[in-house]
Amino acid sequence: MFGTIRKHSTGLWVFIIVVVSLSMVVFFSSDVQMGGSPSASGDYGSINGRPISHPEYLDAYNEVRLSQFLSTKQWPGNDEASARRLESETIYRVFLVQKMKEMGVKASDKTIALMVHEQLGDIPYDAFEKQFLQPQGLRTGDYERFVRNQAGLRQLFVAAGVSGNLVLPSEAETLWRKENQEVATQLAAFWSSNYMDKVVITNGAIGSFYTNRMGFYRLPERQTLSYVEFSASNFLADADKRLGQLTNLNEIVSEYYFRGRNGTNSWTDEKGNPLPEAAAKEKIKEEIRLTEGLQAARRAAAEFGTVLMGDAQPNQVATLEKLAAQKSLPVKITKPFDRTTGLEEFENDIVAQATEDSPAETVRDLIRQRAFGLTDERPVLFNPIPGKRAVYVIARKGKVPSELQPLDKIKDKVTSDYKTFMATDLARKAGQAFHITLTNGLAAKKSFTDICAAEKVKIIDVPPISASTRSLTNVDSRVSLRVLQSVALDMEVGKASQFLTAQPPTEGGFIVYAKSRPAISDAKLKEELPAFVNQIRNFRQNEAFQQWFRKQVELAKVAGPKRETTIGGQN
Repeated sequence: MFGTIRKHSTGLWVFIIVVVSLSMVVFFSSDVQMGGSPSASGDYGSINGRPISHPEYLDAYNEVRLSQFLSTKQWPGNDEASARRLESETIYRVFLVQKMKEMGVKASDKTIALMVHEQLGDIPYDAFEKQFLQPQGLRTGDYERFVRNQAGLRQLFVAAGVSGNLVLPSEAETLWRKENQEVATQLAAFWSSNYMDKVVITNGAIGSFYTNRMGFYRLPERQTLSYVEFSASNFLADADKRLGQLTNLNEIVSEYYFRGRNGTNSWTDEKGNPLPEAAAKEKIKEEIRLTEGLQAARRAAAEFGTVLMGDAQPNQVATLEKLAAQKSLPVKITKPFDRTTGLEEFENDIVAQATEDSPAETVRDLIRQRAFGLTDERPVLFNPIPGKRAVYVIARKGKVPSELQPLDKIKDKVTSDYKTFMATDLARKAGQAFHITLTNGLAAKKSFTDICAAEKVKIIDVPPISASTRSLTNVDSRVSLRVLQSVALDMEVGKASQFLTAQPPTEGGFIVYAKSRPAISDAKLKEELPAFVNQIRNFRQNEAFQQWFRKQVELAKVAGPKRETTIGGQN
């Protein structure tokens, strides 16, 4: 069933969400503090000087939550960033709904019915309400209002962006050709690894290298965390009990199975081979079970944070550790970590909000970000950090001061760094010297291949690329596609580039030779041009809507609540 709830197929629905979301970051004035729940002060912001009322704010708030759930299959998180985003999007939804009514934009019943079908498919209203809305404190009335407004906002988007509809065929063809004109290239490679054996370590070289680069060997200030982990695996009994109450679990599993991203082939074994139907459904059941276990873990972590926040001395690490002991929960302590390294304790987990359509952020990165926002006065983070494997409540345990590592303790590392540094320098100088030889040879009508062979330089053949190429296959990972595109697409056939740095720079570099520009297929142009025209039209509609939106926000003097940010009891 859950797989039926999907994004609107035409993209306009998603367009509105994206347009509004991106605009949040731009339009609030710098003196407006966003975040937290405004209910404490009763200030919900204003439009044209008129305060936003509690009912209209609450309606818009629930609609924003629904829009995120229906587009990502995840409800908004309860972290500070999510709270800020929710509040700003809510205020702008209030504004857009009001604008829609002022302009007399109203979707027809047929349009609304089509949108409901696009979003829910054949899911009955009562089942949708019971399984998805009620756990979030919502009802079908909230969803119906959301759909009605969303359909109207789609029409508002089309009306405000109508100036972007005009796309001349000749203009579109020119742009398509520019995006799809390929260039075939060859690279002359100069990798640092090929020069390692040429590095000579003289007396005193390592000591001098260390002395000149002491800053690189100074450990930054680090910190340690105390944390309580609510593992999803510890709540599987709760999950089994909840799933045992479902009379249509098999139907839900079948819905997942047949509506996977790649159809029934979405469910694979460890080698990536599609599973038979029975095995796939067992895997889906286990995923649903783990998801339910994670939800139970999140509820337990949220309850723990609430109790902790209600203590007489909530902002003390000792309070967290004492509460954990009372609940027989183990408190774990991390090894010292800094802003870029450490926290291996969380390296196998990703954030729970990650979806198929957005990259998975590691819990380690998220915890590091949150940890360095903690202070001596407020060392406890009451809002749990959700992962796919577990949910975490963290507090800063202590700080480890910066220190310089003595040479005798890290001599092997310094020696390795020295050899890499010198090998990189040798590779760079060899590449720059070869560039002169190559330029002179090409001017003398010699072939790129012959010049490289004479100088014993390795050649890498690169598949043809264009501006629309998104990845390189069967090409050394040290070659950056972005660098290659920025250089090769503007080169003349038969010419060579300057020496370019590899990624990372310590790997050496390469020189690009433009071998040819394959002719564009007329059949491909004919096949892809209509869709490309629609892409241009959508992009220009979006730009036109953004311009209109900016102007309307400016004229309406939309403002957020003026107060201090308060998330989970923290300023």
